[in-house]
Amino acid sequence: MNDPLAKYRNKAPVSFAAPDGPEVYAAFATKDRVERLKIKCANQPTRAPGYNNLMEIVYDGSNGTNFVLSFSWLMVLVRGKNLQPVIMALLASTADYIQEFDPDIWQKPTDATKPIIESIEVVVHEKQMEINKVERPSL
Repeated sequence: MNDPLAKYRNKAPVSFAAPDGPEVYAAFATKDRVERLKIKCANQPTRAPGYNNLMEIVYDGSNGTNFVLSFSWLMVLVRGKNLQPVIMALLASTADYIQEFDPDIWQKPTDATKPIIESIEVVVHEKQMEINKVERPSL
C-alpha cells in the first residue's frame, strides 16, 4: 500500500541526547509556542517555571539593564546589558530560555549591541520555603 503522506514525514532519526551547547553565547532564544521559561544560571540548577505562573515583569524601560520576573512562589532578578529584546520576548511569552553568561564556557561576546545577562538571582518566597520545611506525616 502506498502512503500518501510519506513525503511529509520526518525521515531523520530523532535524538534525545543533550546537545554539547552552543559555541557562541546567547542570552535567550525564542520559539512560537512556549509553556515554560527555562532559567539557566551559571552556578545554580536550571529552573523551568510555567508562563501561566508569571504574574508580573518589572523592567527599566528602554535602558535594558535589568528586569524582575515575579512568579507566585519566586522572583528572578536579572541584570545585564542590551536586554530590551529579552524583555520583549518575555512580554510576548515567546522566550524559551534566558541564560546567564558564564566565562568558563563562552568567550566574551564581541558585539556590544547583543544582549548579555551578567547575573541571575533567584529568590524563593519565604512562604514557599516554609512549605518545603513542613514534614509530611507518613502513611
